[in-house]
This record gives sequence, structure tokens and C-alpha cells, in this order.
Amino acid sequence: MGHRRGHRRTVRPFAASLLACAIVATAYEVHAHDVAPPKVKTETPGAWPGGRADTHDVVVPLVLTVNDDGHVESAEIDVSVGAELDAAAIAAAKTWTFEPALRDGKPVAAKIRAVVRFVGVPAKEAPPVAASPADPPKTEPMQSVRVEGTAPPRSASDVVRGREVVMAAPHRTASDVLNVVPGVFVTQHSGEGKAHQIFLRGFDAVHGQDVELWVGGIPVNEVSNIHGQGYADLHFVMPEVIRDVTSTPGTFDPRQGDFGVAGTIRMRLGYPEVGATAKGTIGSFGTRRLFLAYHPKDTSEETFAAFEDYKTDGFGPNRAARRGSMIAQGTHHFANGVSLRVLGSTYTGRFDSAGVVPAADIESGRLDRFAVLDSKQGGFSVRHQVLIELHEDDEGSRWSIAPFLVFRTLHLRQNFTGFFLDTQRGGAGTLNSDNTQQINNSMTGGVTASYCKQVSLLSKRDSIEVGVYGRYDDIDQSQRRLSDVNDSPIATLVDANVRATDVAGYVDLALHPFSKLALRGGFRADALSYAVQDRVINGNAVPAQGRAAQGSHIGPKATIDWAALPNVHLLGSFGQGFRSPQARSLSDGERTVFTDVTSWEVGARYSDGRTLSGSLAGFLTTLSDDLVFDPETARNERVPGTLRKGIAAELSARAGDVLMLSSSATYTDATFRASDANFQKGDRLPYVPELVLRSDMALRHTLARVLSRKLEGQIGGGIEGLAGRPLPFGDTGSNVFLVDTSVSLRLQEVELRFDVFNLLDAKWYDGQFVYASNFDRLQNPSRVPVRHVTVGPPRTLWLTLALYI
Repeated sequence: MGHRRGHRRTVRPFAASLLACAIVATAYEVHAHDVAPPKVKTETPGAWPGGRADTHDVVVPLVLTVNDDGHVESAEIDVSVGAELDAAAIAAAKTWTFEPALRDGKPVAAKIRAVVRFVGVPAKEAPPVAASPADPPKTEPMQSVRVEGTAPPRSASDVVRGREVVMAAPHRTASDVLNVVPGVFVTQHSGEGKAHQIFLRGFDAVHGQDVELWVGGIPVNEVSNIHGQGYADLHFVMPEVIRDVTSTPGTFDPRQGDFGVAGTIRMRLGYPEVGATAKGTIGSFGTRRLFLAYHPKDTSEETFAAFEDYKTDGFGPNRAARRGSMIAQGTHHFANGVSLRVLGSTYTGRFDSAGVVPAADIESGRLDRFAVLDSKQGGFSVRHQVLIELHEDDEGSRWSIAPFLVFRTLHLRQNFTGFFLDTQRGGAGTLNSDNTQQINNSMTGGVTASYCKQVSLLSKRDSIEVGVYGRYDDIDQSQRRLSDVNDSPIATLVDANVRATDVAGYVDLALHPFSKLALRGGFRADALSYAVQDRVINGNAVPAQGRAAQGSHIGPKATIDWAALPNVHLLGSFGQGFRSPQARSLSDGERTVFTDVTSWEVGARYSDGRTLSGSLAGFLTTLSDDLVFDPETARNERVPGTLRKGIAAELSARAGDVLMLSSSATYTDATFRASDANFQKGDRLPYVPELVLRSDMALRHTLARVLSRKLEGQIGGGIEGLAGRPLPFGDTGSNVFLVDTSVSLRLQEVELRFDVFNLLDAKWYDGQFVYASNFDRLQNPSRVPVRHVTVGPPRTLWLTLALYI
């Protein structure tokens, strides 16, 4: 059936005032050689505990976080010499002051390695309680470890969202946290356990095909997953352990690889509460949640262990879900400057799915809003992973190596079309439903490694980085139609083993020809190969038949950064990237056909360093071909090339530790660049929203002192909106406007929190599709496409009691 040209509809302005101010982008790790390290101004030597001094000097190594006003924000023991001396060293270090680290002449936060010296006293001398700060002893030289601040941006719209933004509004899952990234809108249309659907800058990334996702240094996207290329399930991460979220829109960074089409999002993990944490949550629709965590004293927040057990009956029939997850991460700094980080996690989840319902049946009252037309839908998901990272930060250089291993299992049952496909195949008498089962089991092993060094080419601030990436995936997958009577297979559509390899290398060069001009750029080269063994061909079982394909891609990247005015930078960015194909679409001996991506962006960034920051950018992205969801195959299928152009704006503001605001708006015009049997050149891309809005707010205040403890209160919330969502055959989806909020009171060890999701109880659709179906078991159903929807959750209440021990 031909596709009618979608007519444009003007996006109704709503919630225009959402674009308020937001938090200054929270710092994240970048390389020490890009920044002039802090310089000590005043330092107090260690005071011997109890005034009992040894006859020789004792030094305690620490790692200090020096904020951008030169004060020590935190001190961590690098190598312990005993509990009493460790505590005294931390107390002394927190009194030190510095000239802050500088990036391009601006103060930024930084981490440095230092030592606190306890001066020994000869046996015949009386031991002083504390040495005089006016005449400090000589201390060991300090060494830069890593710098935390706003990293050199690859484009005007790069952002980092720190913990204060992540935790401002309530979030059920780590996928919900993605909403804090400008331009992102996330929905969950097939049960609490399936990967969320992600929209970003005019891309319907479905479950991850166009957004490269990393958590804790481990890639999340799955190659050639049976349900969709780039499938990325984040349910294994608890919102509490997300340290920050970094968004790199476009294809401008040489570190970006496969699936970095709309951009790349990375999450760093950490837990700040020292000691043990226990949280219990009860909520609407039989929701129960237990969260446990432990963060050892005198360690960085990167060292923690956390556990989650979650269950819900769901907000309607066939929406129950349960999951369990454990994450542990540990870090250790060796005396020679080498640091070790180990991350491991285990997750399992089981969920039901209500599936789709014709929108007309709900809106006419024929069906209840939460009705289910096929109760045999849902799934099962498992993820186990481990990463070991070694890195060394030296003065002027840094190297790292991080191997990882991931095991994944995904089972899905779904029915998008009722009994329609069975009747089209000539079904008669008792019809079998179009219910399909997809199974995907995979093992992923890989490694990332890089070396970065300061070089003096045009200035002393120049640097070069060389990195490599290797990944191997062993995937076993199948898709079968199931009998409506006994769930036995009627037809096997896919039964195959896929082995995929991706090896890549990149070079990234930073030059500063003038004090106000920075040039950053390089290239990334990827070589990908696929070996497929098919056990079913055209619906018939056959002896395993092999296919193999291989190809390569080279993508140049470039960014121009000009400090045009104080606190204002103008940036222009260019980059080429790719998306790998589904292995099952390749023929034997075929050169791997990549989707080529080209991105452009120009814009401006403003930051005063503490209180206010923002950006405004125009962007354009072209794809050589694209993917659009096909309900008949329950997969994304290839369509002609596409064009996206738009504007992205983000503002942030902060008033000390009291008030935080974070807002963004992104408008995108997404169209086809060519025609085929279903789509015409100039047609709007189906399912892609034109306008995405987001605002997060948190207000904190000390209310009183009770039992010699501070009683602290916080009010937080998030507002998000989506508008102008085209659907196939000229239809347009409903707009979405949602408000989530939370209120909490904390008396040091005890916290009570009340969360409300969908505060206004909006009746909204989190999934909208257009196609022909037959849920009424008709022998001759209509082939006219109609709108189908999945219903978003109504107002939901959570009450949480937390103990901090």
C-alpha cells in the first residue's frame, strides 16, 4: 500500500516557558594534560593524634578534589597507614587552599594526588601537638591525577548532567534518567522490562539503533539483536548509582562508534552516601521496591555495591513485572600512579505486556482504556557483565586499558496485528493469532584502550590521543509464530547463529594555534565482519548453511572552537559515522553495507563557571538509508535515506546548593531524501517528534535542627513534553505533556520521600503506530491502516523510607 504524503501541521506552542534556566553542566573526567593543575597556596601539616608523635616522619598519600575556588572539596586516602593517622591527614588536607586548576584560563575543579606529612620528633624532645602553619615542613611534590570540569566540547550542544539533575525528579529506571538529556524523550510501550523506546533529535532510535549507550565503560547496544539492531536495555542500572550522564550529539568525536548516529550517551557510576543505605518503597498498583547500598568510608564514591528488588502488579491487566539487580564497583590507586577499577553486575527481569489496541476502540469507549487484546505477551531478560580497567595519569600523559565481558538473554512474545497475517496467508476456520516469540542469547567480549600525550606543536596545550577498540559478539537467535491454542511453533521465521567482530582505531588531535582558538579533530576507522549460520531458510529447516560478509568504514571528525567573548565560545563541528547492518540482511561474500551518517552543527556556548550556562545550536544530519518499524515483521526494516535539520537550546542555573534548574528545547524537521514503494521524497519520517521539551528543578533548604541534627527538605520535579509526531499514512500522533514531582525530608540518618509520577494524571499514549490489523478474528478483515496505541501509565504514587547507617 502506498504511503500518502504527510501534510505538515504546525506544532502548537505549549509549555513554552519550560525553557527556563538549568544547572551548570556537572563535571566529568577528562585528561590532566588539558588543564594547568592546581598550585598550593597554604597547607597545614598533620597534627599527631593525641599529641603522641613518632621519632620519624610519617606521610599519608591522599587524592584531593580541589574545587574551582581553590578549596578542598573532598579528600580520600590513597594508601592507608592506620585509621587514626588517616583521619588526621584528611582533617589537615581539608584546610589547605590552592590556586585552582585552569582550562583556557578559566578555573575548573580538579583531582590531584598529594601527601600530608606528620613531622617526627626526636626522643629527647617534647612532642608538639601540632606544627606551626606559619613554618610548614617540606611536603612531597603533588602529581596531577585527573581533572574534573567541563570537558573540551566536540560541539556546541555537548552536555553533562550531574547527580543533582539526575536526582531532582523521580525516576523509576535508568532509562527514565535519559530524559534529562536535551532532545531525548523516552517511552515504555511493551512492559516494564523491555528496553525503552528512545527519541533523540528527530531520530526514532526505537530500542537503541541510533543512540550509542555506555554504562561504566561497557557498551550496552546489542549487535544484530533479533528484536532490533542496537537493542539497549538499561534496567540493570538503578537511578541512585548514576554519577552523571554525558551526551555527545552528532558524530563529532573520534571515540564514537557503531550506533552513534543521533549521538552517544555515557553514564558514570558511583554512590555518594557513606556507609550502608537501606530504602523501602511502596506504591500504587502493588509496587514494592527494596534498595540496598554500601559505600566504604574514606573511599571515592566510585567504590560501592548496590542491590535492587522490584515488583509491581502493573496499572492494568497483563502489566505485572519483577526485576532484581546487583552492581558492585571498586577502585584502588597504587603508589606508582596506576589506578584499578573493577565493575561487575548481574540483572534478571520478568514482565508481562498489554500490547497494542486500536485507538478508535478506546476513544469510542468500545474498549476500556487499559484493555488487553492478547494476554500472551511479555518477556524475560538477563544481563551479566564485568569490566577491569587499568589507567595511569602522569604529568602530560595518560593511558588506559579496559577489557569487558557481557552475557545477555532476551525472550519476547508480542502480537501487533491480531489475526491479520494469518488471514493474509490463507488461514481459515479457527484462526491462529500473529503472536511471535523472539529469543536472543549473546556473549560479548571486548576491550578499549587509549594513550594520550601532551605535545608542543603550535602551543604547549596541544595533545594527541590514539585509541583502539575491539569487540566480538556470539549470538544465537530465533523468531517463531506460535499456535493460539497450545503455544507450539507454527512457523519458524529465523533460526541462526551470528558471529560479529568489530575492530577499530582512532586518532584525536587538539591544536591551539592562538590563545582563543582550538582545533580538535581526527578520524576513526572500523573493520566489521559477520559470519552467519542459518538453520532455517524460507521457513524450512535446513542443515546449517554459512554466510560471511566484511567491510570497513572511515569517518573524519573536526571541531573549531573560538572564544569570541568572555565566557562565550562559538563552535562549528563536522563528522561522519555509521550504523552497522543486521547480519541476517547480508548475502554471502557481500561487502558490509553501512548506513553512512554525516553531521554538521554550528552554535554558541555560554558559561560563567558556576551560576549560569547555556547553548544554542543549529544542526543537520543526513543518512544514506534508514530504518523504520514494520509491525508485520515486528522489526525495523530498511527505507530510503533521510535528512534531519533543527535547533537545540539548553539553559542552566544554580543558586549555591539551594536551587537548581535545568531546561532544554529541541526542534527537528525530519524528512526522506529519496522515494520507494511506501515513502516519497520530502515525506516526514513516521514516529519522529518535531518538538521535545524538558525541565528539571530542585529546591533544597535546611528547615530546623532536631536532636542536634539538621532537618533538610527538598522539593523536586520534572516537566517534559512532546509535540508534532507524524505517523504513517498522513496521520499525526497525540501530543504529550507530563509532570513528575517529589518531596523529601531528611534528618541525617532517616529520610522520608514522596514521589508522584504523572502528577496531572494525563491520559496519554506512550506508543503510537499506524497499520492494518485483525483483532476481531474476521475472515476478511479490512486492509485499511488505522492507528494503534499502547497506553501510558496514569498517576502513580511512591512512598519511600530510607535509612543511612
